[in-house]
Amino acid sequence: MGRAGLASLLFVVTLRASESMTTICPARELITTGSVNRDEASIEFPFLATNVRGRRAAIKSFTHLAPEFVFWIGPDGTLHDAKDAHSKNPPRGFQHIVKDPPDYGGFLRGRIASQGGRQLIVVYCRADALAFPGPIVRQFVAGAAAFPVPVSDNTLVVSDNGDLYGTLSDLRRRGSD
Repeated sequence: MGRAGLASLLFVVTLRASESMTTICPARELITTGSVNRDEASIEFPFLATNVRGRRAAIKSFTHLAPEFVFWIGPDGTLHDAKDAHSKNPPRGFQHIVKDPPDYGGFLRGRIASQGGRQLIVVYCRADALAFPGPIVRQFVAGAAAFPVPVSDNTLVVSDNGDLYGTLSDLRRRGSD
């Protein structure tokens, strides 16, 4: 099979019996995993629907309008308050990470925002970073445990590109695998 054929393959992995299927496509389809499917998520957050144009801009607009909390999470899971902007408030001694997307020197960066009482956590990361059990999920879960604002277990967690990782509870389960 040639490169073009490989690029069109669709990989499907089941994470847990209680979670939906995780779908990843090298052609950059959106990842959807966890206990909330994309159709359900898009009822609360229309920019998460499958065929939305300008998704990234809509997510940015939503999270930048009135964020509840802006954060960095260090590789060791330490939570850092980024106040109102990641670029102005990187963790002390790590100013260089701002210029290292999407890996940010091993740090995760994100924002918590709400709409109509429903929260959304957006994490700026590689598409598959929070989709599968591993150290990055454990890093996120450790940092999330220290959020200084109330965060519901059913808060959706997504990437800045709209990849849907499920709820905070889904990530906690994934982080314990």
